[in-house]
Amino acid sequence: MQTPAMDRLAADGFVFDQFLVDSLDVTSLYRSYWYGRHALEGDTGEPAGALPATVGDRGVRAVLMTDDPVVASLEGAEGFGERILLPEPRKIEPSRSVEGTHLGRVFAQIIQRLESADGPFFLWCHLSSLGRVWDAPWEMRSRYAEADDPDPPDDAAVPCRRMDDDEDPDLLLGAAQAYAGQVTLLDLCLGAFSDALAEAGRENDTALALVGLRGLALGEHRYVGPTEDRLDGELVHVPLILRVPVPDAASARSQQFVQPPDLHATWLRLLAERPSTRRLAAADLVPLIRDDLVPWRDRIGLRGPEGRCALRTPAWYLTTGSRYQLFAKPDDRWEINDLADRRPDVAEKLAEMLADYQSKLSLAAVDGLPPLDDVLRLGLE
Repeated sequence: MQTPAMDRLAADGFVFDQFLVDSLDVTSLYRSYWYGRHALEGDTGEPAGALPATVGDRGVRAVLMTDDPVVASLEGAEGFGERILLPEPRKIEPSRSVEGTHLGRVFAQIIQRLESADGPFFLWCHLSSLGRVWDAPWEMRSRYAEADDPDPPDDAAVPCRRMDDDEDPDLLLGAAQAYAGQVTLLDLCLGAFSDALAEAGRENDTALALVGLRGLALGEHRYVGPTEDRLDGELVHVPLILRVPVPDAASARSQQFVQPPDLHATWLRLLAERPSTRRLAAADLVPLIRDDLVPWRDRIGLRGPEGRCALRTPAWYLTTGSRYQLFAKPDDRWEINDLADRRPDVAEKLAEMLADYQSKLSLAAVDGLPPLDDVLRLGLE
């Protein structure tokens, strides 16, 4: 895909290659972003003040702009000094122009709000376009079709279903082309936003994060589209690029495990100038960006629906539920070969570690767990 704006942001910023959301449920996810509470922590009393209210108390204008009414009504959203509900996406045909797309319209409003900002500001934009409507101009998706390919689809509906065993592969190809066109559209809009930030003279003193909330399947595990009832890697492994105006910040990338509560700790440091208590699942990312030698986690947990959970280590990915599934990492990128029956000892050991991880989430520091043995850290020979 052609994404020059994202590539430029990655070149100027810091890329976290192992950013995994701790939940696909939007309420739980924003509890992590705004309160710094991991999805596996459960209800452990009233959470501390929400991030928007905290930065607002420091004299920073906090603005929420979203096309999802659910996000605008979440706990913590009331802390924004201004909440702007953008028009919701409509499932129509592909637009004839960038300006006529859903993303084109909402980014125009976002840029307008940016241009009117005076003084310090905290702008949080949640856009649901990639999961709800693919209305990029047809020419954007057709550029990803080869000469002998069938024409890409000409509707804006986002597919969401399980594929049949005898599925026509051209249908999946068309979905991939439409998705690529939509990402190209998003990149154009991000480029316009970055240009507006520079024209306003705010580029060099404004922290900027591009982060995904959930992935989208394009045929992996025989699914197409967004879903919340699985913990597959293509759904929980999402982008995170941070550009921060911090002295000695490196433009590089990290393979360390990072999750949403870490962003809460990072924003507290950058916006409220208040260091947060270093915890197992919530640690300031600036030391990683500076390439400081700091102890970092060697495992992360995830919560799925109906009691399902997962644990990721450098060498393994375990998911629980009606049965264990175990995948060797990083080699089995798409989680094709389930090794739970072949290595039940590894699966059981990881399940015990997952329970211990969850029990210590609210108390332990990043380095508060026993180290992994060689099999869990390095995998099988």
